[in-house]
Amino acid sequence: MVTDETETTSPASLASSCSIAPFYDRDGITIYHGDNRDFIPHMPRWGVDCVITSPPYNLGSEPWPHLGNWKPGDAAGGRSKWRNGSDAGAGIQYAEHDDSIPWEEYVRWQRETIASIWNFLPDNGVLFYNHKPRCIGGRLWLPLELMPMNAVLRQIVVWSRPGGMNFNPTAFVPTHEWIMVIAKNEWRLKSRGVAGFGDVWQMNPDKNSHPAPFPVALPARVIDACAPGCVCDPFMGSGSTLVAAKRAGVRAIGFEKSLEYCQLAVERLRQNVFDFGGLDAATPVAV
Repeated sequence: MVTDETETTSPASLASSCSIAPFYDRDGITIYHGDNRDFIPHMPRWGVDCVITSPPYNLGSEPWPHLGNWKPGDAAGGRSKWRNGSDAGAGIQYAEHDDSIPWEEYVRWQRETIASIWNFLPDNGVLFYNHKPRCIGGRLWLPLELMPMNAVLRQIVVWSRPGGMNFNPTAFVPTHEWIMVIAKNEWRLKSRGVAGFGDVWQMNPDKNSHPAPFPVALPARVIDACAPGCVCDPFMGSGSTLVAAKRAGVRAIGFEKSLEYCQLAVERLRQNVFDFGGLDAATPVAV
C-alpha cells in the first residue's frame, strides 16, 4: 500500500501492463512491492534498457565447507572466523530474506534472474550486476558461477571500497567488489569521455537502516555513462538506484519484496539530499 496516496499517480502505461498497483509512483519513479519475478517480464513494455542491481550475496551459505570445525552461528570477525577461514558467519540479516539458502538453490535463482533480465532487455540494453568474490575455506569463489549460458559478460568493473572486519588467516582482507557489465551486442557508452572513468571505481558505501546499501554514486556513475531511457533495479533494497535516477531526471522502476525497505526508499526519494558518498558521479578515479 502506498504510504501517501496524495503523492501517487497511476499512469495508464503501467496499469495496463501489470495487474499489481505501484507502491509508489511519482516524478517518473515507480516502486513495486513484491517478488521481482512477477515484474521482470513487463520490462519491455516499460522501456527498460538499463538494469542496475545488487542481489543478496547469500553469505550465510557456501559452495564447499569451511576449514576446521566451523559451526553455524559463529560470530563474524570472532576467533572461530579467524581460526577456520569463515567469511560471513550467518549472513546478512535482511528484513524479509534468508541470506543462507542452500547454495545450489541460490545459484539457480541468480542464474534464472539474470537470464530473465537478459531475455527482456532490448538489443542495446545492459545489466550492471554487483556481487563479490569470496575466499571460503582457503579457496576463491567467483560470481562467474552465477552467469547463465545465454548472457554475455562484457567487462568486470572493480568497486574499490573500504575493508570491513573480515579478518581470517587464509587471505588478505577484501576491499573490493565486482560490477559485472552484462551487455547486449548494440549497447555502447555514451561518449569517449565516460570511457575514461576506467574500470576501478573508488566509492564508500552509504549508510542507512538497510544492512547492505551500495552508494548512490555507483548507479549515478552508470546512468551518467549510459544515458539510459529507463532504469530498473529488481533488488531495490533502500532505493539507491532510484535516488540516483531521480537526481539525473531518468525514469526508474524498482522491485522490492520487503515492505520496510519500500518505505525506506520512499523516504529517501522524498528527501532532497545530494550525498554521493564523497565522490562526484562524473569524476574519473585515478588508479
